[in-house]
Formats: sequence, structure tokens, C-alpha cells
Amino acid sequence: MKDLIIFHTDESPEVNFKTSGQCLIKGVSIPENVSKFYSPITDWLDNLKHNLPNTVVLTFEIEYINTSTSRAFIDIARKIASFKDLGKTVKIIWRYAEDDEDNLDLGKDIEYSSKTDFVFEVI
Repeated sequence: MKDLIIFHTDESPEVNFKTSGQCLIKGVSIPENVSKFYSPITDWLDNLKHNLPNTVVLTFEIEYINTSTSRAFIDIARKIASFKDLGKTVKIIWRYAEDDEDNLDLGKDIEYSSKTDFVFEVI
């Protein structure tokens, strides 16, 4: 299994998912076809389950997303949270600018909807 690297565009975020368990989604996410963009990520996570490291850390560092992306983020957070059931340590971090209350609220909504705990960090 290889790391999953997707470079950012004006409409899609940087994705850097490493087999070591360090995962990052950063930037803007307003792709025209959200499922087409995010399905390789969820497929990668399904494959990671077979070679799971002891710790998986997912960091969201988001500037702006559309509604469809928030659903994809909920699915990704749930998948990663499910690794706890396999005895692994999981941490999901939501980074936001100190003065961006809307972004913090978005992270809290995704945390609530995914039924998993996030760590919120000011950048």
C-alpha cells in the first residue's frame, strides 16, 4: 500500500494520507463531483484497515467547503473513528483561524454528526 497524495486545486483540497497513519486534508473543497473526488480517499481508508498502524491522526485544516463536502468529511471521520474498534488510537484534529467562528462551528457540526470526538486547535 502506498501513501495517498492529491495536490490542491482551486476547487479541491490537498490530501496527504500516509500509511504511517498521519492524514491531512487542507484547503478549499468545492469540487463539482464530491463523490468522485472523495471516493479514492474512502477506498484508501478501507485498504488501510488491513495494514493499520497503532495510531491514526486525521487533521482537517479547512478554509471553505460546500455542503456535499461536509457529508464526505462525516464519512471520513466515521471511518477513521471505527479504527478504535480494532484497538487502535485515533485522533481527529480540526484546525481553524482564531477569528473564524464559522469554521469552528463547522468543525463542531461535523464532530457531532460523525459521533466522534475532535480536538480543536487554533492556527
